[in-house]
Parts: sequence; C-alpha cells; structure tokens
Amino acid sequence: MISDVRIDDRLIHGQVCGYWIPQNSINKIVIVDDEIVHDKNRKTALRFGCPEKVSLSFHSSLKTAEILKNGGDEGSNVMILCTNPKPILDMIEAGYHFDKITVGNISPHDKSDVHIKGTTYVNQQDISCFKKLVQQGVKIILQMAPKDNAEDLTEYFAKL
Repeated sequence: MISDVRIDDRLIHGQVCGYWIPQNSINKIVIVDDEIVHDKNRKTALRFGCPEKVSLSFHSSLKTAEILKNGGDEGSNVMILCTNPKPILDMIEAGYHFDKITVGNISPHDKSDVHIKGTTYVNQQDISCFKKLVQQGVKIILQMAPKDNAEDLTEYFAKL
C-alpha cells in the first residue's frame, strides 16, 4: 500500500525519519530516481540514514511502476521518495496512477527557479511535470512536516 508519495530533494533526512515515517507507519521506502539507482556511493549514504526497521530500495521509474502494478509491495506501508516530479510523471505514463503527491523541500539550482514557498523552488522542467500531473488528476500538496498546514498547489500549477 502506498502511504505517501513525496518529493523532497533531501530524500532520507530528519523530517522523513522523525515525522513522516511514524505518522504513516512506514515500513518500506522506495527511492525512485533513474540516476541514484546506479550510484553506489549515494545509495550507501541513504541506507546509512534510513531507520533500521524500515526497508529501503532503489528503482528506476519504469521498474517501480512495474513492481507496483504487479502488487510487489502488498502488505507494506510504502513511502515513495523522489527528488523532483519527473519520476512520478514517468510512473503515471507507464500505467501506475497516484491520486496525490506531497511536495517538501526542493532546493534552488539556478536564478531562474521559481520560489513557491519556504524552501521549495521549481525549475521549468518541474513546472511542466507538475502541470502534466495535474492534467492526469493528481492532487499536489505542499507540506514540509505532518504538523504543518497542507497547502493545495493543484490550481496553482493548473494555471501556469
């Protein structure tokens, strides 16, 4: 069961481990990133930060969609983590739909990045992906931690 689909470029960090995992009783995290899946050093660092009782796996977008469509994570409370919206859009285009995604921290990388709120910035590729996600019926929520107010960004991206 997918408990949360979260975009946060820090991936596994204090807010995920201290708040989101307990809030949703997460026992499995799947990091979906076509680059990290081939980066041994980054995977090692992320494994080090993952709570001991939470299993962690790394897959490409297409592999994750295939696993989820085939019920490969049945019986688990799964959190999907991505650094940006592209992998989620790729999974939807591969046939696995999400109703809602939660956006957290997305650091700015360029002066042209658009500031959304707090520590959340998006570039033009992110905006394009978010618009396509909205067109696919996905609700986009901005929320750093469970205690924070959830802000619906669906209309914001629909109008861009």
